[in-house]
Amino acid sequence: MDLLDVGCGPATITLGLAQAVAPGQVVGIDRDPGQVERSRAYVAERGASNVRIEVADVYELPFPDGSFDAAFAHVVFLHLSDPVRALREIRRVLRPGGVVGLRDPDFGTIIQSPANATLDDFRAMRARAQAFHGANPMVAREYRRLLLEAGFAGSEAGASVRSAGNATECQEVAAFINAQLSGVGATALAEGWADQAKLDEMRGAVDAWARRADAFYVVVSCHVVGRA
Repeated sequence: MDLLDVGCGPATITLGLAQAVAPGQVVGIDRDPGQVERSRAYVAERGASNVRIEVADVYELPFPDGSFDAAFAHVVFLHLSDPVRALREIRRVLRPGGVVGLRDPDFGTIIQSPANATLDDFRAMRARAQAFHGANPMVAREYRRLLLEAGFAGSEAGASVRSAGNATECQEVAAFINAQLSGVGATALAEGWADQAKLDEMRGAVDAWARRADAFYVVVSCHVVGRA
């Protein structure tokens, strides 16, 4: 089985997929050349002979029709302005009977307690940035419809819940939120929605929340397998 990992990022999941399909080949793509170089180094360090990482865009995949048996995308589609176009391009490079697997968190399901006005400000700014870039942070709940529109023959969907209810888990969530804040903050600064002092206040509020003895966090992630 040959597999395409769309938006492979650091290639940690890519290597797990490569182990699952070996001796089949896995191609991981990312549109950030810097990330691709880091991922190539990571793959080389671990001696994965059936993996290659390339710079590519999901809207214009540089592969012939019917190149892969499967495709996978994790935390990619919530960033896309035209998910149906991306899915049609993925379907083009799948062989008859091939499958695509998608998974994203649905940001409309987040519970973060205790409530905090500064954290509320961050979530509002994040939603504004996502809308500005044409993204849909709740796209995961629409997977099955999108697959039908893209011409897939059928699909099966489900969901899983991630919760954080102890110090270690809440620190992990804080790191995830702060990583989002770095990206959202760049847009906010460029567009004049916030200054650096406000971003620093938000980061401080995230870290303070994670240190609380009563901190709690929940998010639902949706997944789907579609058939070409």
